[in-house]
Amino acid sequence: MSSAAGPTSASGTDGGTRVAADLIGRANGMSAGGRRSTWNPVAPEYVALDVDGTLVAGEEVPRPSVLAAITELVDAGVRVGLATGRMGAAVRRILEAAPFTGPHVTHNGALVRAADGRDLHVTGLTDTEVDAVLDVCRTRADVTVELYVGETYLTDREDPRASPHAELLRVAPTGTITSARDLDGRSAVKAVVLAFSAQAATDVAAALRGLGVDVGPAASPATPTLRYLNVTRLGVDKGSGVSAAAAAIGVDLRAVAAIGDEANDLPVLARVGTAIAMGDAHDEVRAQAHLVTRSYADHGTELALALLLAQARAAR
Repeated sequence: MSSAAGPTSASGTDGGTRVAADLIGRANGMSAGGRRSTWNPVAPEYVALDVDGTLVAGEEVPRPSVLAAITELVDAGVRVGLATGRMGAAVRRILEAAPFTGPHVTHNGALVRAADGRDLHVTGLTDTEVDAVLDVCRTRADVTVELYVGETYLTDREDPRASPHAELLRVAPTGTITSARDLDGRSAVKAVVLAFSAQAATDVAAALRGLGVDVGPAASPATPTLRYLNVTRLGVDKGSGVSAAAAAIGVDLRAVAAIGDEANDLPVLARVGTAIAMGDAHDEVRAQAHLVTRSYADHGTELALALLLAQARAAR
């Protein structure tokens, strides 16, 4: 673990390590992201991994080559965790498939959890915010709302178009919600608006931001007909979540690496020392990254993890 000054001296940011990292990056087929000129390679001590489009693309667990790369990183002494919009119950199989050491950022940053299951940081929506989100979506037929409470969630209406999301999560809603009163005193960690068209996602995102909440757009290769809007307290996103996770284990953000592909990954890519975008990420995500790996289908995840492993080993 590092103090604020630790990574500069311990990570080997001298010219030799920097050149080695550059060579490894090129050999891996990785290209420059929009912030490549500002990258100061620091050996990773904690790696935060997006899930949909980065670790999986419709399958339940990562493919064996990705799991092997994660195991190698952990064996090299690097902490590896998830940074996802999903809830914990929806990534359980993934966490069981490899020796993840965490911490894990779920609910788009609203919940940070240690590998042993302890909650390290939780920031939920207020009842007023819950009601405001429901009101924005109540009259629209092109969206539904899910409210997450612990390891379950409630939905504002039954809509068969939303069923692919439940199938992706492998968790069904446990009831319906019309107002915050239906929470019976429980705290909603996050809301997710499921939009059935790109225009609906754009319109509702603008309306929600007018409420003074954070909105993190996302998608999954497994549910191409859906766009997701992760709704959290203002200032709560994957970036704040990963920052809280790093602080909990005493790692400076310069020694944190993150890999992602969607708009809700932008806040974390902006904060960490090594920001890597997937090759099929949107232009705005590639622009925020230091490096761009290949697409998931072209084994870009493995290539990115190999670079991080090489940096960790070079710093020994």
